[in-house]
Amino acid sequence: MNLNKFSKENITIAFYVIYAALSYGAYLLFPGDAKTPNFGKLLMFLLIPISFIYAAAHVIKHFNSDKSYFKCLLIHTVAWFSIITFLTNLKK
Repeated sequence: MNLNKFSKENITIAFYVIYAALSYGAYLLFPGDAKTPNFGKLLMFLLIPISFIYAAAHVIKHFNSDKSYFKCLLIHTVAWFSIITFLTNLKK
């Protein structure tokens, strides 16, 4: 599969959509109990450091190449606010 035919913005959006779908699937397939956390919730909490690493790669590419990754960084910002809002409401 050649990723060059997809724009960098579409790949960034697809990352978050696919990760959210995998987390939801894990949430349904691997339910937790009082002693074991739900695997889907664990994946959502792991999304924060994974997405920070992905965004850091985009920041480095933005400053070290001729291409602009500004739209990708905006997508990361919107996704982080959505994730934080979701996890805050999930905690209640």
